[in-house]
Amino acid sequence: MIERKYIALVSDQHVTEPATKLVGRDTNAAVQKLVEALKQETLPELFLSLGDVADTAKNPNRFEATATEESYRLVQDMLSELSLPKLTVAGNHDHPQLLDEAFPSLWHDARHGVARFPFHGVEIVRVDARTGPEATGFVSREALKELERVLESIATKAILVCHYPLVGMDNGFIDSDLSVTNRDQLAPLFYRYKDKIAGIYSGHLHEWIAGSQGGLPVTSVPSSSFGFKIEPMTSQMEVSSSAPCGYLLLGVGEDGSVLSRYRFLKGVTAKAE
Repeated sequence: MIERKYIALVSDQHVTEPATKLVGRDTNAAVQKLVEALKQETLPELFLSLGDVADTAKNPNRFEATATEESYRLVQDMLSELSLPKLTVAGNHDHPQLLDEAFPSLWHDARHGVARFPFHGVEIVRVDARTGPEATGFVSREALKELERVLESIATKAILVCHYPLVGMDNGFIDSDLSVTNRDQLAPLFYRYKDKIAGIYSGHLHEWIAGSQGGLPVTSVPSSSFGFKIEPMTSQMEVSSSAPCGYLLLGVGEDGSVLSRYRFLKGVTAKAE
């Protein structure tokens, strides 16, 4: 039997200021249920958030809303109940400096938005594609060069993580408005090193998507707080979905393989009130 160690992989918590709701959704209550669920888990040895750890209810403009100190203090207090080392990836609603103050970075070798973290014989590689509080992301030229350097140097396997999808998702809305805009520059790099890539994981879509693109294992981790209805493609993204909220337990094998265990959060509604 392959020895595995597990990562609690979560995304899009969107914790807001105390006693507030985000567009009618009680994201703070949902994250408390996430914490209670994770406290019952025996497998994870690492907590990894793929972004939008916090948010704000004070700015109704979702294209400009950025998390506040109050939001980070609250989510920091919530997650302090989990005795796991914590890695974070900044999302489009995160404030990078406040995020780092709330959760001091454990990433190694951070250069140009690319960083790494060794875990059970593999390298977790973070790609920061954030361009601000906007729907789309972009991987800079410097980050592309650094990502290639890191992939070339890895002797085993890499798990790539980013807030935004780094490859196409076969959905026009996602691929044009919600993912990394320069995927055409990333694709040749990924295919060149695909034998080293154990999986590519992203958040941002608030929806479960799993499969393979060009031989690359790809997973979109859902929000732990609420879902979007983006498949089939809709004219508005801010449409609540009845899709289940949850998180992923990612089992990393000593041979570089990964095994996903999906967890659905009971009592967390994906729909706005």
